[in-house]
Order: sequence, then structure tokens, then C-alpha cells
Amino acid sequence: MARDLLDLHGFKTDDVPDRLDRFLVQAQRDGIKRARVMTGKGTGAVQKVVTAYLKQGGFPFQFEKLSNGKANEGVIVVILD
Repeated sequence: MARDLLDLHGFKTDDVPDRLDRFLVQAQRDGIKRARVMTGKGTGAVQKVVTAYLKQGGFPFQFEKLSNGKANEGVIVVILD
């Protein structure tokens, strides 16, 4: 798996904050400037937890852009620089 990607498919919402925190800390240590968090679309519960965590932590983020210019709402790009 890529060091700049966290795939949260199959995670329970209670497990997301701890896993996301560990991932972002490691990404920052590794000097990664843009980290991708794959939440999937599903019910939106995991995505809601991720965006709340990022907002609370003051992390700028956006949805990944597809080659056609549209937003891929299943992948969040976190800006770490």
C-alpha cells in the first residue's frame, strides 16, 4: 500500500479517529505533503467521521479530482504542508 494512502473501507466509525490520527502523524513524519484518505461513498458515516476529525484538527482538505475535473467524493486529500 502507498504511504500516502489510507483505505478505510470496512472500518467501523469508532475505529476511524485513532487510525486516521496514526496515519497522519506518520505521513507528516515521512514528509508527505498530500495524503489521501479513501472513505468510499457507502452510507457516508466514515466520511462524516473523517471530515469532522480533519475540521477539528485544522487540517485543510478537499475531495480528490478525477481526470474529468469532477470531485471523487470517495477520496479526501489532506494537505499537510
